Amino acid sequence: MKSNIIILTPVYNDWNNLEKLLKKINIIFLKKLKSKFELVIVNDCSQEKYNCKKLKLRMVSKINVISLFKNVGSQRAIAIGIRYLNNVYRKKNFKTIIIDSDGQDNPNVISKLLSMSNQKPSFSIAINRGQRKESNLFRIFYELYCLIIRVFYFKKIRFGNFSLLNSNHLKKISNKSDLWCAFPPTLSKNINQIVHLTVNREKRYGGDSKMNFFGLIRHAWRVFSALRFRVFISSVIYVSLSYGIFYENHKTFFFLIFFSLLIFNIVNFFLSFKNKSDFTMNYRKAKIRVL
Repeated sequence: MKSNIIILTPVYNDWNNLEKLLKKINIIFLKKLKSKFELVIVNDCSQEKYNCKKLKLRMVSKINVISLFKNVGSQRAIAIGIRYLNNVYRKKNFKTIIIDSDGQDNPNVISKLLSMSNQKPSFSIAINRGQRKESNLFRIFYELYCLIIRVFYFKKIRFGNFSLLNSNHLKKISNKSDLWCAFPPTLSKNINQIVHLTVNREKRYGGDSKMNFFGLIRHAWRVFSALRFRVFISSVIYVSLSYGIFYENHKTFFFLIFFSLLIFNIVNFFLSFKNKSDFTMNYRKAKIRVL
């Protein structure tokens, strides 16, 4: 292992954006950090072909390309990248920076992340999403999504993929089946030593975002699946409160709450049953190249 800093990024057809991002990261490591870094690209079964040997990055010590056999989405692509790093560098100490490939995560924050990590090496760092560049309607739905998560989790999850993991924390979550659902809730519920830094989201370098209203709903279900036991406990609490408040005079309303939460939890547990086997299968079928 030539460098103890690793950049992990998922990509699905956004090769032009990825090139721009990596050139900016390369300049940051060249001029500010003056150190090399290792690169892990998780190709989420892109339809567009790209030769990663074209990447001429002076500060990259090694490029690892993990090509998935089917499209699984950025969260699961990140999960496979995390498991790969744990399997390859199980006995090494390293720092992993996870960053989206479309430019919405500001690469200039990387030097700040590493500085904070040097000050608190036992902590990982999560980037809370500040002001967003999406449409007003999408931002409203996103805030609603965050509110619903807080209602069932009793805790805010304001961060996305952009983060820095120390090697101990990465190893701890690497084989969690919930990681296959979503990265942020898996990190939140398994790691207590997290420092939060709020950063505004940037505009994509180009092209259209893969995330839309339906994508947000799908992502929300995966988050609930990762938090299924906590969602179940909070549901029991809400049913108990509803019984005390509504059962005497508003039985219909109580039963509406009861059966809604019952169906919600049954579906939630059902969706999580195959997480572990799916995670393992997709990892084993991935093709790995080291450049």
